[in-house]
Amino acid sequence: MQMKPEHRHIHKDNYMKLLIVLLGFMLLPLPPAAAGEPTAPAAALASLDQLTARWIELRTTIAEEERTWRAQRDQWQRELALLQEQDTTLKKEIAEGQVFASSVEQERSAVIARKESMEHELQQLRQVLDRAEADLKQWETLLPDGLRAPLSAAFRSLPANQTAADRMQVSRRVQNVVMLYSQIEALHNGFHATSETLEAGSGIRRQVDVLYIGLARAFAVAPGNDWAAIGTPSAGGWQWTPATENAAAIRKAIDVLNRRQTAQLVTLPMQIRGEEQP
Repeated sequence: MQMKPEHRHIHKDNYMKLLIVLLGFMLLPLPPAAAGEPTAPAAALASLDQLTARWIELRTTIAEEERTWRAQRDQWQRELALLQEQDTTLKKEIAEGQVFASSVEQERSAVIARKESMEHELQQLRQVLDRAEADLKQWETLLPDGLRAPLSAAFRSLPANQTAADRMQVSRRVQNVVMLYSQIEALHNGFHATSETLEAGSGIRRQVDVLYIGLARAFAVAPGNDWAAIGTPSAGGWQWTPATENAAAIRKAIDVLNRRQTAQLVTLPMQIRGEEQP
């Protein structure tokens, strides 16, 4: 590294001062020797010694300044190298930070998009649950008393209104709906024997045994087989049409289902008088 201009100027100034001093002493006239004073050559030698001492002192000062300058230069070079290293590190960190910020922003945008999509799907699911719960409440009135009792608690778990539905957890609503539909489907696909009290007409209520063929048809018979009826589902509940002539067959079918008789073929009327053939 080159010496700074101000240091070169310091060295030149020192050399010029030294030359001027030497020339000044050389041009001075020699004074007459007084008694007891050194002769002219001796005085000249003394002056030369003084000048030499001054010159050595100046050289020493210049050397010291040069050493000081070199030490400062080395320190500045180390500091400069450190600053350059820090500059490189900071630039790298800034670049990495920009990449990270970009990736975070992209991930944030993706998360927001997924959140909006899930909220839309959740809203659609809520609408499906609203329709399903309304349908199940209609099924509650369609199910006969003998088959509805085991499902009463599940029906009570359905939200009473829209406000209650919005407050209920979606997972719980889904669980209730799936469970009820599954049990209703099981009822619809099987044979069921129950005991119920039915309106037999003229304000008379009878305790009867009932055989349900799924949820499409039912057959009721009194304990003494002196009264029987055929039940069909309707929007207002089950409608019962007297069919006492079928009492024996209905009793036999119930006994077979309850394993009180061996399995055998039993003929039951699947269409009552006056009912249109589907």
